[in-house]
Amino acid sequence: MKKPFLFVILFISILVGCGNDYIFLSGESENWKGEYSANIDGNKENGNYLFGYKNGNNASEFKNLEIVINDGETVQKEDKHKGTTIRISTSCSGCSVTNKDEPIKVTIKWDDKNEETFYLN
Repeated sequence: MKKPFLFVILFISILVGCGNDYIFLSGESENWKGEYSANIDGNKENGNYLFGYKNGNNASEFKNLEIVINDGETVQKEDKHKGTTIRISTSCSGCSVTNKDEPIKVTIKWDDKNEETFYLN
């Protein structure tokens, strides 16, 4: 009696986990590094971007910081940002989810004079 019960529990666990995917993409430029991690379930996606300035510390400040992801799909702007890390959360339902085989283009502008573009793969 225990074997069929265990088989059913195992089968249900496999079915529940089949639709979920986890992706992790990363990349960097001269001054910045970035990561994107997301859980994807069908046409739902919950993710987080994490960007870090390589040459700074917790006292670093940026004026007019702008992060543009996929040519404007996601844009984060801050007049003044203190610290070296920036986190951007994303969520969508009924959307076209991220394809782990397509790079994500990231452009970061800061201090009205600096700009770098790199890709998360």
